[in-house]
Amino acid sequence: MKRVLLTVAIALLIPGLLGAADATLGLYSDGKLHYQPSMLTSFQLHLFLVQSDYYVTAIEYLLLAPDANFQVQSVEYPSNQQVSIGSPTDPLEGHAISYWPPMTGFPDGYDLMATLNCITVAPCELMPDYPLLITVNPESGELRGTYYPENETFPIIGLTTYLCLDQIAVEDGTWGAIKSLYK
Repeated sequence: MKRVLLTVAIALLIPGLLGAADATLGLYSDGKLHYQPSMLTSFQLHLFLVQSDYYVTAIEYLLLAPDANFQVQSVEYPSNQQVSIGSPTDPLEGHAISYWPPMTGFPDGYDLMATLNCITVAPCELMPDYPLLITVNPESGELRGTYYPENETFPIIGLTTYLCLDQIAVEDGTWGAIKSLYK
């Protein structure tokens, strides 16, 4: 009997643990960063929330850059954005955005929360491996979101994006080795 109860408990516990993924918030480019942005080059970064468990009604975060060589010129929001407070790079206030109807992550498990129109004011040679970190909102001291129906909070993990990559890691291989990956 103990063995049956243990088997049932494990069968119910493992799928719950595997499905309970943490929400992540990160900046993604549309592929145009591969040419190495130069001085006063404008480009877009897309703020995506990757999650599968919540109907998201708000997020709060801060985009932390090491210095003033990176600037956010403007922010574009999805059509269901209701209110935004602060600025993504404001070190005193951070950025908070609310949405209605909620962001669902359906069908892919991620939502576009905002699009940041950015520039670099220095050439890439002066800012190699330049990190952009999504971190805690200075007002609340947390990186979090709220979800429908009670607007309870959930934690978010902030990701780091790198501009002006100094080196891109590659491995040597043969065509036969590559083909063997797909057998």
